[in-house]
Amino acid sequence: MTLTEALSIKEREVISLVGAGGKTTLMFALGRELSLHKRGILLTTTTKIWDPGPSCDFALFCSPKLGEIKDWVEQNLNRHRYLLVAREKLVTGKLQGIPAGWVGELHSVAGVSHIIVEADGAAGRPLKAPREGEPVVPPDTTLMIAVVGIDALGDLLTEDHVFRSKIAMKILDQPEGAIISEQMIAKLVAESLKNMLGKVRVVPFLNKVDLPNGLEKGRNLARILVEAFRPRIDRVVLGHAGGSHTVAEIVTS
Repeated sequence: MTLTEALSIKEREVISLVGAGGKTTLMFALGRELSLHKRGILLTTTTKIWDPGPSCDFALFCSPKLGEIKDWVEQNLNRHRYLLVAREKLVTGKLQGIPAGWVGELHSVAGVSHIIVEADGAAGRPLKAPREGEPVVPPDTTLMIAVVGIDALGDLLTEDHVFRSKIAMKILDQPEGAIISEQMIAKLVAESLKNMLGKVRVVPFLNKVDLPNGLEKGRNLARILVEAFRPRIDRVVLGHAGGSHTVAEIVTS
């Protein structure tokens, strides 16, 4: 099964990825897949991502001016499989994202069909707690993919495993070093989605189920998420964003 099928992606979507544990990898996997069948695929971020470097699959353009980005996108949509845009390249090796309000403007450019946005940062951790103002979701979002690294399950509630762990401790009412359970993950996912549920379609993606016992852990967590968010979430996708077969299974309500 493809990502497009598993996530039930429709025509002209603005797709925002939030959470932790593989958002950037999933964004590029989805961009590659969509570009096999459609023109006008645009990737961007409202936070920061690592500069992926040169590629024969896509072209990158950076500018602090919305007008320049729109002009470049229009001129290059048919020259590359898909496009990646940001505001600037930082000395850290990361790309500075665009304001969330620019996404709707870019979606209005003739020929743009889908925009995939990394709308959250997690510093490489498998799980995160959002601070005030996070995630940075564009108002034009139609589909939100809540990413969780299944390797967080059973780990300790520390900064090594949970980005913004001190905030997570307050949300969960748990001490540092507590063992991360399915219910704790569900509560952090709920915190990330609290301002979006009811506004957009939401599909959780449980990543890294290729790890030992990952599929079984993923199934258990997926059932808890479906039950917790019923009827707003009717499916949870289990997969491996960096694998050749990205989708492993779907758990439905």
